[in-house]
Amino acid sequence: MPQKGTIYRILIASPSDCVKERSAIPETIYSWNSVHSFHTGIMLEPVMWETHVIPELGNRPQEIINNQIVDSCDFLIGAFWTRMGTATEEHVSGTAEEIDRLRNQGKKIFLYFSSAPVVPESIDPDQYKALVEYKKSLRGQGITFEYSNIGEFREMLQRHLSSLMASITKENGIAEPEKEGKIENSQIEMFKSQIETFLRKLDARWVSEKDSGPHNIEDAQYIISSSLDDLINYRSQIVSDPENKLLPIFSEATKIMKELGRHQLYMDGGKSFQEFWEKGDAAIELLKKLPLALSN
Repeated sequence: MPQKGTIYRILIASPSDCVKERSAIPETIYSWNSVHSFHTGIMLEPVMWETHVIPELGNRPQEIINNQIVDSCDFLIGAFWTRMGTATEEHVSGTAEEIDRLRNQGKKIFLYFSSAPVVPESIDPDQYKALVEYKKSLRGQGITFEYSNIGEFREMLQRHLSSLMASITKENGIAEPEKEGKIENSQIEMFKSQIETFLRKLDARWVSEKDSGPHNIEDAQYIISSSLDDLINYRSQIVSDPENKLLPIFSEATKIMKELGRHQLYMDGGKSFQEFWEKGDAAIELLKKLPLALSN
């Protein structure tokens, strides 16, 4: 049945080095939608220049972006790592201009700074200096957060976004159907569907790589590491597990997947190579218990 609702547009702002963040932010937003949009009547729309801006001439590029997408957004989520971004005529970067523009309009701004390790040779000294100076300029003007890896960023953003939307729904008189941390059946089904989709993709990628006759484990380790970020994101959405059915599965699978990420091959007649694939199979089989646990 069609349902009327309210759309909040969230601008995703970051320099070009925050590739993982620009993927994690909309995923987190969509995750909130899948769990909360039906009963709140609220839908969050992630807005990015690469998906929402159309060709236009007649003004400076950033001003065109401002007019097309920035001014119509309700919130901004910004992330920085080692770069400040390309300077505009009026600001140290386009990202900074977007932040200031929405701040001046009194809109919510979430800013995050990554402390993740980086290869020193890949850093642009001028860009990094500009970023440090910009970060210093924000002192005393509000609260920003730092994260050390993309998994921590996902968890942090999930909490902050949930807190913001809980405040908004309360202000609008929208009653949350959740009580004492328990999720309604419809929400559990949404979460279960997300997990099943995640597992199908992981299983397909893993089996495809395993059946390709690989001579090393590098590509498989990438599959595991990228899936681990998603797994941590799903784990962060569990606010209550009274029967202790879900968290042990997440914990054990996470442990195995982290071990796989550190796994090394030795000249042992293929023993360590075979062990890697067996542990990977075990982790995936363990994760396949999640949908069943959610059904009971």
